Amino acid sequence: MDDEIKQALARLAEPVVPRPDPYQRLLVRVRRRRQRRAALTCVTGLMAVAMALPLFGAAGRSTLTGVASSPPPAAGTFQPASWIDKPTVRQLLNSPTRGNLAGDKALIADIERQYRKARAELLVDPALDEVKVLLAHDAPGARVVVVVFLDESHGLLRHGSGQAGASVRELLNKTGTPVEPQPLEPLVFFGRRMPVNGGHIADLTVGLAPAGCLVEASADGRIQPDGSVRRTWQVVSAEGFVVRGAGRAAERWRFTCDGAVRYAGPAGGGLGVIIPTEPGTPVSTAGARGSVDATLAAAAVHDLRRELDHHGLTGGSPEVIWGGRLPAWVAGAPVAALVSSCSADGGCAALLKTEAKAPPRMDSGSPPDYWTATGSPALAVVQVPGKTGGVLVVGPEPAVRVELLDGKGRTIASGRLETGVGAVRVDPRKVTKVKIFDREGRFLRTEATPRLDVNLGERLGEPTVRAW
Repeated sequence: MDDEIKQALARLAEPVVPRPDPYQRLLVRVRRRRQRRAALTCVTGLMAVAMALPLFGAAGRSTLTGVASSPPPAAGTFQPASWIDKPTVRQLLNSPTRGNLAGDKALIADIERQYRKARAELLVDPALDEVKVLLAHDAPGARVVVVVFLDESHGLLRHGSGQAGASVRELLNKTGTPVEPQPLEPLVFFGRRMPVNGGHIADLTVGLAPAGCLVEASADGRIQPDGSVRRTWQVVSAEGFVVRGAGRAAERWRFTCDGAVRYAGPAGGGLGVIIPTEPGTPVSTAGARGSVDATLAAAAVHDLRRELDHHGLTGGSPEVIWGGRLPAWVAGAPVAALVSSCSADGGCAALLKTEAKAPPRMDSGSPPDYWTATGSPALAVVQVPGKTGGVLVVGPEPAVRVELLDGKGRTIASGRLETGVGAVRVDPRKVTKVKIFDREGRFLRTEATPRLDVNLGERLGEPTVRAW
């Protein structure tokens, strides 16, 4: 009897399958992702070795700013997807397809189908089986798509661009894979540069935020005498995206979501995609003080124009103010040139450029061979290069002495000027005001020295806002 009961219970238990343990499923997923990351690390090391060897018979993939060409991936390798852990990221991914091609349902379906099929080519985990087009847009001279690959909790972004009207296959051929996996963020920036006359110019700049964000642009910023900036804003889109073609990157963008400014800064997120003028164009040095190196002055004018465009600022044609060699206490005592451009409101942007790159600075993200500041037509105070702190002062020609004051009105440094020009050793971050005097000791002028205490990349205008 006991044996019969045991056999009957065994037969009843055969079709019973226990419910999956959610915790165990999570552990399995974590182990798999760790194994995949380990495999990717190994492949990355092999790729680094392979890239050190000469390549023959293959052309590199055209890429977007911040995207590197990738060799064909080894079988079974991919970049780790990002954990979707921010509500704002989820808001972006839940947004409908945007752009002037969003209504072409057949095209959107074809993009999704072909990008899903190309996951291995794009180093995308095949487990990310949902493909969604976030943006499909034709701009003058360009077609751009932004695609996200998803599962329940992770995602991976890819974007591609081609000529206007490009096929999906052409877009895939121009879709790069980042050198390193990129985290998912609620605001996506990228751009494309094209070679022009030995340099590069931005012919595509893209910004994408959650649907419903207001996007504005401004290209008329005017520096004020106190160093602040006044500008007007034009609405670009109420749908949370902006796509600019060639010649439209010299502006400042502002994204406002749910009533709060989430981003305000250079177009394209400050990716450095703006190089609108050719260096080396001759410039006039008439009226400049000192001994001006014409080639260096031309390069300084080019850099200043680029900075103005980068910040969406307007101003008069840059003028060469001074040229000469900086004092021996400045590292390398380089030859330098100072140029300036003044707005119609009376504020000026000044740029000091040296003949050679100076030693690395703490804010290594800024250019190592020029320094910027705001001032007036009559007075400019600009930081000099090197670890030894100091400023170059260029004031009225009758000035022979300068005093530098801190925020409490105390004189913290002073120095002599020749024809109104001189360098003074001081910590620039502590300088808030300057006073200059003539040969008889008479007071000539005083001005504030705004923004010498901020990051060098923000000294010509408003600070960049990133408030996600």
